[in-house]
Amino acid sequence: MSSYSNRRYLASKRTVDDRSLNRHVVERLRAELAGVKAPILRVLEVGGGLGTMVARLLDWGMLGRADYRLVDVDEDLLEAAAGWLDSWAAPNGYTVERRADGVRLVGAHTDVTVTLVRAEIDEYLDRDLEPDVDLVIANAFLDLVDVPRVLPRLLRVAAAQGLFWFPVNYDGETIFQPDHDDDDALMRSYHLSMDERVRYDRKAGESKAGRHLFGHLIEAGASILAAGASDWVVGAGRGPYEDDEAYFLDHILETVDRALRERTEVDKVSLERWISHRRSEAGRGELVYIAHQIDFVGRCRVESRG
Repeated sequence: MSSYSNRRYLASKRTVDDRSLNRHVVERLRAELAGVKAPILRVLEVGGGLGTMVARLLDWGMLGRADYRLVDVDEDLLEAAAGWLDSWAAPNGYTVERRADGVRLVGAHTDVTVTLVRAEIDEYLDRDLEPDVDLVIANAFLDLVDVPRVLPRLLRVAAAQGLFWFPVNYDGETIFQPDHDDDDALMRSYHLSMDERVRYDRKAGESKAGRHLFGHLIEAGASILAAGASDWVVGAGRGPYEDDEAYFLDHILETVDRALRERTEVDKVSLERWISHRRSEAGRGELVYIAHQIDFVGRCRVESRG
């Protein structure tokens, strides 16, 4: 492919995330949300993209009356989000009200207003935000930012008993099957590209973000209630991929290719051979892709014992 669509990628990723999200962590989140006494649940999702997490939480029956703020830096994605939610909601039994700044979804037992906010994370957290959020969500996001700098500020937007749910944090393992002779060398360079990534003139993530979040959360004053693996697994080694996951997989290969093209230590002939081989395997439905990730749920502040 010569060009890639972030909209289609995020839509194709939905089924991959559906399988990967750690059910133990999800059920702990469900139990904690059941204890929230606020008449309207106040949710902040950063890096929310198309709004697929809104749909997922509605599918799971975890949003009743809610004020959902969805923040993303990508203006094109936000412009598409209201339409995506509209097209998803109507067939699933929701009345949809399009608003100037988002969409309202009303069902038999739900009334969720989704406000779409375009902002880069630091710019958003620089605003004069009230600490009033009941649930902070960052899905496949914290491995793309400088966690020691961003996390404490993100947690401070929560109310006194506020919860966080941080699923799909990449943790240092990208696996393709069947094995290829160039896998180890190329994946080492791929991880280095994550560790050295810079966006907006700032450090932007790392390859072992998942495991390091245990310490970062504690250091930031949060308490972890549950954690568990949420590995992406795409393909069974034969036959067609599910839904639009062939596109998802090709997008992953393009991401690896682009990252490694910039690396001076990478032999470009080897990279081109590896990418061509992997795309051929994917075209035949033979390529398996696995990415190791970790999910977390907890409270944004350690509860006082006094």
